[in-house]
Amino acid sequence: MEEFKSFVFTHIPKCGGTSFRKYINDAAIESGINVDKIYIPGFNNLRNDKNIPQLDGDELNKLVKTDFKIIANHSKYQEIELLGINIEKPFYFTILRDPVKRLISHYNFFYFMHGYQNCKNITLDDLPDEKLNHLLEHLGNIQVTYLSNIKHKKIVGLENILKIAKYNLEYEYDSIGLIEQMDLTIQILQEKAPDWLEFNTTFPKLNKSNSYEIKLSKKLLDKIEYYNQYDIRLYNFAKYLLKK
Repeated sequence: MEEFKSFVFTHIPKCGGTSFRKYINDAAIESGINVDKIYIPGFNNLRNDKNIPQLDGDELNKLVKTDFKIIANHSKYQEIELLGINIEKPFYFTILRDPVKRLISHYNFFYFMHGYQNCKNITLDDLPDEKLNHLLEHLGNIQVTYLSNIKHKKIVGLENILKIAKYNLEYEYDSIGLIEQMDLTIQILQEKAPDWLEFNTTFPKLNKSNSYEIKLSKKLLDKIEYYNQYDIRLYNFAKYLLKK
């Protein structure tokens, strides 16, 4: 088995990552890893909004002087390395979610609840068509985007980006999981994780699910599937990999 020196969790938005951040942080501390070597926003006195891609130049300059053992945050595949963060022989882990439920959860939390783009208390069904289509395009296929880390999507094309994401998922990530198959995800992670990182704690489910999606019309759900078609294909591929 390859001798991994660090652990990196790609936290795709609204894919159970807050719970996994805690799970990883607890495992790291119980495994005797110094908190100075752990970078997980929301834990160890680090603010939630300190994901590495959000940091300014001065903040990044401070981080590049530390050899991190654990990183779990909203950064795309290999983005932290490209930003100059020093990690040695990383074990890559990520978790995916049903794309339609992920998008609905994303909208519900940031837009419906917190009022992004003046959408507070406005359901997806009640948005004007032009704004709805814009939001669905913006929020769709985020899992493909995170796992490929290709910025110029229109130039590369979503079909090629999907191929890159699939390749990374199969050959670059050392363990993957699905929210919908949590027990199997935890079992595989415990078996595959580096020996120096023991995942023996009970998995904490910090976020409660909601029934918001059942209020949406079938027409809208079909449209969400259309705008998420590459994420859906990636998710089905992830199910195949997990089963294999």
